[in-house]
Amino acid sequence: MVQSPPTPRAVSAARSREALIDAALALSARDGFDATTADQIAERAGVSPRTFFRYFPTKESVVFHRDYGFMRSFADAYLEQPASASDYDALRATFVSLTEGFGALRSRIETYRAAVDSSAVLVGREQEHFEDHATTIANATVERRANASRDDARTLATIALALYQRALRRWLAGPTHVELADLVDEEFRRLPPLVA
Repeated sequence: MVQSPPTPRAVSAARSREALIDAALALSARDGFDATTADQIAERAGVSPRTFFRYFPTKESVVFHRDYGFMRSFADAYLEQPASASDYDALRATFVSLTEGFGALRSRIETYRAAVDSSAVLVGREQEHFEDHATTIANATVERRANASRDDARTLATIALALYQRALRRWLAGPTHVELADLVDEEFRRLPPLVA
């Protein structure tokens, strides 16, 4: 099916949404999330406060907007992995493929990390998002393998997310020439020998 090109209104809405996300993260990273207001975010993005709330119901939702998009695309890509691959190997391959080229996003990810780390509320919300992501991956695993135990799928999802988070933290703390995809692959390959 051929998709029609986005309308000018849709393009404008996407630009406004991205500008609001960038403004929220930059201000929160600099001043702390708790000290940053929706009005300040809107002003920095060059839109009205009313526009802010047209796209985001809360100040917290703007911070995590891209995170949800990543997990939606993750589940789709995971389900496209070959059926012959184990669920663990399919998860590894999916995380690796989706993080290739993240070097271009490093500054955005660093800003996101600083914004979240600036607020105990956001750190807690991030943990809730982690649980939501584990549910997304577990559901995709059950869909991928009709006979998969929901408990086993949840355990696998939690482990996969922990490995990804560990690689992400190492990447942000390390030299800029190292690729996140390589660290993700390394983390996933490191685990099986440890539990064999």
